[in-house]
Amino acid sequence: MSETWQVPGFSEVDVLGTGGFGRVVLAKHEGSGRLVAIKYLHGEFLTEARILDGFRREAWLLHGVMSPHVVRLFEFIESPQGAALVMEAVPGVSLRALLAAEKTLAPESALAILKGSLLGLAAAHGAGVVHRDYKPGNVLVSREGESKLVDFGLATLDGQSGLTAGSPSYMAPEQWAGRPGIPATDVYAATAVFFQCITGHLPFEAETTEQLRSLHEHAFVPLDAVPEQLRPLIARGMAKDPAWRPAGAEAFVAELEATARAAYGKDWERRGWKRLATTVGALTALTPLALLATGGVAAAPVTAAGATGTGVVAATVGKILVAVLAIAALVTGGLWIFSGNDDPPPQAAVSVTMQTAAGQDPALPITYSLQYPQVSGHADAAAQQRINDTLRAPIDKRLQSLRQELADRDILAMVRERGDVLKANTTAKVLLQTPRLLSVRYEHTLDSAVIAHSSWQFAETVTVDLATGKVLGPQDVFRPEIRTASGMDTLTSRLSPHTRNGFCRTPAIGSYGGDQVSIDAAKRPGGGDHVPRADIGFTTTGVDFVIKWYELGCDMASGQETVTLPYAEAEDLLQPQLLTMLDRQAPSSSSPPRPSGKTYTHPRFGFSTLVPEGYAAAPYRPANGEGIQYTNAGLGATLTVWGSNISRTAQEILSETARDTATKGGQVTHQQVEGTTYSISGYDSGGQIFYERGYTGPGSLARIRWSYPRTHKAELDAPVETTVGAFRPGDLTQPH
Repeated sequence: MSETWQVPGFSEVDVLGTGGFGRVVLAKHEGSGRLVAIKYLHGEFLTEARILDGFRREAWLLHGVMSPHVVRLFEFIESPQGAALVMEAVPGVSLRALLAAEKTLAPESALAILKGSLLGLAAAHGAGVVHRDYKPGNVLVSREGESKLVDFGLATLDGQSGLTAGSPSYMAPEQWAGRPGIPATDVYAATAVFFQCITGHLPFEAETTEQLRSLHEHAFVPLDAVPEQLRPLIARGMAKDPAWRPAGAEAFVAELEATARAAYGKDWERRGWKRLATTVGALTALTPLALLATGGVAAAPVTAAGATGTGVVAATVGKILVAVLAIAALVTGGLWIFSGNDDPPPQAAVSVTMQTAAGQDPALPITYSLQYPQVSGHADAAAQQRINDTLRAPIDKRLQSLRQELADRDILAMVRERGDVLKANTTAKVLLQTPRLLSVRYEHTLDSAVIAHSSWQFAETVTVDLATGKVLGPQDVFRPEIRTASGMDTLTSRLSPHTRNGFCRTPAIGSYGGDQVSIDAAKRPGGGDHVPRADIGFTTTGVDFVIKWYELGCDMASGQETVTLPYAEAEDLLQPQLLTMLDRQAPSSSSPPRPSGKTYTHPRFGFSTLVPEGYAAAPYRPANGEGIQYTNAGLGATLTVWGSNISRTAQEILSETARDTATKGGQVTHQQVEGTTYSISGYDSGGQIFYERGYTGPGSLARIRWSYPRTHKAELDAPVETTVGAFRPGDLTQPH
C-alpha cells in the first residue's frame, strides 16, 4: 500500500498522530462535509497476517459494542491498496494528555472520568468483549462532561486467550501470566489508572519488566497518598486474585457511585466535570480537533464511496459525544508484547524505593498500612530477590502475628464485642545505604482498644549485605573478643552514657537482685550467646541500638529507647569487613584509633582520653569533681577532661555553660543537645577557640574541652576531632 492511499470519499484535513504501526488523520466526508477520524494501517503490515488479523479483530469487536461511552466505528475498509478504520472524531483530549498537563486530578474529577470509561467497559463486557489495554491514552475526556473508551486492538472475547500483551504499568496479575482475559482484568487496569490520576504516579514502578511483573503479582498497592475514603475502592479493584475484584465494570460502577456519594456528596459528579472544563477546553483548542467544536461535526453515519473492499457499517448512530481519538496502541507502537525469553534491559545502579502494603483482612477485623523498601537494578537477579524477600519479611511477619493473635477465639470475641478494629501501621526508614550495605528501620504501631499492650509497639531493623543478600547478624557485626562476657560488659559501659538514665538495676529482694542490668543476652533467663539483646542498625554517625528495657530486666514502664553509639566509640568493637561495608576504615586492632601518645583513664571517675604527644599534664579540680589538664605551651593549646558528681540534664549543663561563656565576655557559635550528650563551641573571653562535649547521667557527668588560638586551628583540627571522638565517659549511672 502506498502511504498516500486514502479511503475513497474522504479528504484529509490534518494528521492527528503517526507511529510505528500506522497513522490517524482527521478527514472530511466529501458528500456531507462531516469530519471523522481514520486510522490507517501502514502498508508494510498488509502482508503481516498477525497484525492485519488484529486490525480486523478490532473492527469486528468494536462494531459489536454500542455505547455513548465507546468511540463509534462507522466502517472498516480493506482492499489491496490498504486497510483503515473510519471512526467517530470528536473534540477533547486523551486522559494521558490531561495528566501530562495537570499531573494529578481532584478526586471528584478522577471519579467522574473513571465512571464514564467504566460504562464503556460495561458495554464491552455486556457484548462479551474484554478490552485488555485500558490506559490513559485510551480514555478520552471532553469539556462537556463525558469520557469515552477507545482502541480495542488487544481486545478478546471474554474467556479467550490472547497474546501476553498490554501496557505493563496497568496489567493485572492474570494478564502477566498469559491467562484468558476476563472483565475483572479490565477492572484492575481501570483502578490502576484511577490511582495514577489521584496520586500523580503509577501504583508500581520498576527498572525491569520482571521486577514490575513481581510487583503487580505480589506487592500490596501503596495507598498512603490516596484519600482515605477511596482506599477500599482501590484495594478491591486492584486485588491480586480476580475473584476478589468486582466481577466486571458494571458492578464496579455501582461501588464507585456509592463510594463517591459517601465521600463527596450527591453533587460529586457535576463538581468533578466542572473542575475539568477549563483545562480540557484549553488543551482541545491546541489540536486539529478544535475544528469539531466550531461546526461541521458528524451527526450521522458516513460511508466510504466507491471502496473496492468490504465495509462494516454501524446500524444506528446516536448523538456523537465529544472526545478526541487518541493515537491507539496499534498506531503509536504503544502495544507491548513480550515472551519469557526476552532479554532484560541493561541493569541500572541499585536503587531503593518504598512500597506500602495496605488493605483490610477479608475475614478478621484488621486494617493495615505497612511500609517496606524494595531494591531494583541489582546485577544479580537472585540476590535481588533474596534482598527484597528479606526487606518485606518484617511486614509479612507483623500481619501474620496479628492474625495469630485473633486466632484465639476469646480475644476475637472480645474485639468484635467492642466493635474494635486493629489498625496496624508500619513506617520504614533507610538508616544507611552504601554500595555494600542497606540498613532499614521498621517502626511498628498498633491502634486497638483491646490489644493495647506496649509490646505491640516496637521497632526492628534489618541490615542486609547488598552483594549477597545475606542478613547481617551479631557474628557479622562484632569482633570475636566482643562476643564474650567481658566484651558485652565493655559494650554496656560504652552505651550507658548515651542512654536517658543509664542501665537500671534489678529490684532488690532481700539479698537477691539489685544488680545493674547488661546488654548481654546471655545474662537473661534462658542464657544464650554473648551478643547484644537489642535491635541493631547503622546510620551515618554511629551504631543504633534499639533497647527494650523490660527485656533486660528493667520495669515494664521503662519502654524502649534508641541509643546511638558514635563510630568513634564503636569501631574497635566491629568486624573489619563490616567497617569496609560501612565505608569506614577498620582499626588495626581492638584499640581505638588515636594520635601518637597514650591513653589515660581516670582512676576515680573512669573516663578515658587520648593524650597527644608534647602535652604536659597537671591535676584539674573543679567543684564536686576532678580531672586532668594537658597543655602545649608552644601551641597555646589546652585539653581538659574531668568528671563531676552532678546529676543534671544535658540541656541544663549546656545552658549553664553558655551563660558562663557570655558572662565572661566570650561568644557561643554552636550548641546542640543529643539525648544525654551536649556539645558547645565558640570563642572565650581571650579570643581562643573552645570546643566542649559533655556526657550526662543519673549519677555523674564527664566532659572534654579544648581551647586553642585561632592561629593554630588548621594544625589542631585533626587532633581535636580524634580525641573528642575517642573520649570514653565511663560509668555515669552513679556518683564516684
